Amino acid sequence: MDSESPSALTDGLRTNVGDGLRTVAVGRVPEEEYDVTYMRSDIDDLYTDEMRENILEEIVLEHIAEARKEGLFPPLGALEYTIRVFEEGINLVGWTDETAVFVGLDADPELIAPAVAACRREL
Repeated sequence: MDSESPSALTDGLRTNVGDGLRTVAVGRVPEEEYDVTYMRSDIDDLYTDEMRENILEEIVLEHIAEARKEGLFPPLGALEYTIRVFEEGINLVGWTDETAVFVGLDADPELIAPAVAACRREL
């Protein structure tokens, strides 16, 4: 992902998902660093810095675990995204070798397809 891509990804998600977009964070996998490129104001107050760090650690661990699962389904190709549906929101996590992306959505399952489409287009 080049330096323009986090902005393009966020813009694409905002266009595709609209007000249902809660959060966009882009991580650099080798450095284990991330930047929150978008967070809706009502969501920002819900998470402490420690909670955000724990989420990042979980994404890194998930990336490692999902590599094994990818090998279980060779006809499907590379694993691109996982989706976690919670009562109050949906989390979409995706990876390339160098980049991880976290997208938080409102709890409407109709937002999943447009979010995945934006990520595929911009990553």
